[in-house]
Amino acid sequence: MQKTKFTEFIDSLVKTINPFISDSWGKRSILLLSLLFGFYFTNSLISFLLDKPVNTIFLAITIVLIMELSIRSSLISRFSIIIMSINNFRIGSTYALILEAFKLGS
Repeated sequence: MQKTKFTEFIDSLVKTINPFISDSWGKRSILLLSLLFGFYFTNSLISFLLDKPVNTIFLAITIVLIMELSIRSSLISRFSIIIMSINNFRIGSTYALILEAFKLGS
């Protein structure tokens, strides 16, 4: 087969997706649960604090700052299951924050 840009793209896509497919079910379930827990935790925290007289702009900035600090600390060891679950928690919480911003229209 000839080496075209499309085949290089497919090869890089397979190399990217293969670790997620070939991992054990325990690792995949931990990563999925951390993603969903990050979404649930941030969504419930925002919903709880929206009823309180707290400045929501500072709340969003604080949540984003905590998420960015967690990703900066995860650069030390990239393939540890704990670091990957913290990163998935961060991704779920970022999604919840953005979804809440769209729901509020800001």
